[in-house]
Amino acid sequence: MADNSDFKVVYNKWYFLASLVTLIAFPLMHIIAGWFTFWL
Repeated sequence: MADNSDFKVVYNKWYFLASLVTLIAFPLMHIIAGWFTFWL
């Protein structure tokens, strides 16, 4: 039971972290892609 709840908490934390990283990375990826096309 304890392991299950721990796993759920860790999973939720990783899910939140992944969503946060994607939200931050999307605009950054757009800027990086723009710079790549500009330099190339």
